[in-house]
Amino acid sequence: MLKKSLYLRIHIYIFIYMKATLLIVLLLLVVGWPMPVAAGMAKATLDEALQAALGEHPLLLAARADVAAKDAAYRASASQYLPRLTLSETFYATNEPAGSLFINLNQEKLALSPTADAYNDPPDRHDFETRLSLTQPLFDPAVYYGKERASVTQQMATDLLQRQREETAYAVLRAYLDVQKSTARLDWAGQYLAEAEEVLSLSRERETAGVGLHADTLRSEVLLYDAKRNLLSSTNDLTMARSRLAVAMGRPDGEIDIAAPLRPNWLPVPSVTGVLQRGDLDALSSQVRESELAAKQQWSSYLPKAGLQASYILHDEDTPFGAEAEAWSVSAGLQWMIFDFSERSHLLKQARARQRALELQRDDRMRQAHLEIRAAVLKAGEAEALLELARGSHAASDAARKVVVERFTAGLATLSELLEVQAELARSRSALAEAEVNLVTTRANIHYQEGSLLGALKIQSEDQP
Repeated sequence: MLKKSLYLRIHIYIFIYMKATLLIVLLLLVVGWPMPVAAGMAKATLDEALQAALGEHPLLLAARADVAAKDAAYRASASQYLPRLTLSETFYATNEPAGSLFINLNQEKLALSPTADAYNDPPDRHDFETRLSLTQPLFDPAVYYGKERASVTQQMATDLLQRQREETAYAVLRAYLDVQKSTARLDWAGQYLAEAEEVLSLSRERETAGVGLHADTLRSEVLLYDAKRNLLSSTNDLTMARSRLAVAMGRPDGEIDIAAPLRPNWLPVPSVTGVLQRGDLDALSSQVRESELAAKQQWSSYLPKAGLQASYILHDEDTPFGAEAEAWSVSAGLQWMIFDFSERSHLLKQARARQRALELQRDDRMRQAHLEIRAAVLKAGEAEALLELARGSHAASDAARKVVVERFTAGLATLSELLEVQAELARSRSALAEAEVNLVTTRANIHYQEGSLLGALKIQSEDQP
């Protein structure tokens, strides 16, 4: 009986060695890293992915277009200080006494009549008037405040563009890490499948040798099917992660794979100074400033306006742009609305109320931003601790499985114990993948909440469309 047991153990050890060797080869050929990479699939480093996104992403292109629009609006507003030159051509025909008389005067054709009949019953007359007019504002507070508002709005668009760059870079980094995490999960899913194959082989050998139950073999088959489902799900997750990376880079379709994974300590812990450099918060402050200027512009409607106008005029009886007679005129005037039945006062109240609302919204958003930074710092510290725990848990689970496999082979452990440590090892692998990626993500989130992510990624802060 002892010899038979010894022979059975030797036979099982040899079979396990052969199966393990075969499984390792199959694992490298079939489910090893990077198994689902299609031939010719594009790969990108993080720097390449960031540069592509910052140059091609539609939201960034839209933000740059908005900056260009606000810049044009500012220049248009500033041009209101400059004179306006207008050329007009007017045709006028009448037999009205006053109009006829003025046409004669303008055309320098007035002839005195001894009677009033020529003036009271004139013939039909017509005139082509060519007028070149110049207008120049001399005093208009609305123009000044309008220009200042346009300048603030221009800065607001620039701040939002900078924040959009941060958001785009953060989205690319998260998508890149998602591919990395999905790749690690797929790699471990392949290991899980190989281990499930090994458990099934051991169960069948034990059943054949008469020392194992058929129920154990069936339970091992269930484990194998679960491993295959996990491998299929991990493969699909990786495909979707690569597609999301392509979208984050601004590509319309396709998949992008990562060239190399990021190490857990790739992004160091940022030094939290409490100084926010976020473009969206700066844009809120600019919006408050713009509303303040809008209120001042509305208040300026109580002030007078002054301007200058000069014209050079040509008149001709038969020809457009003709020059039978010429004249010029210069005028300067002041306009002051004294009373308008309270319309301006209500508009001023509206502008001041809008300013107050925006100030309150800005203050609340600043408080929320500081709270988000504190939460991000706590999460980063937690992620660092969880990574150490996940590493310890994975090492212990792997060692425990090796011990239970040896005990199960020797008939000293049940299949339930083996399946339990197998499940624990799978959970620890998943937790380790999650923890490694989560550490980089939480540290990047601190930079993102502070507005220093582009600097941490060594990307120039200024926009380069």
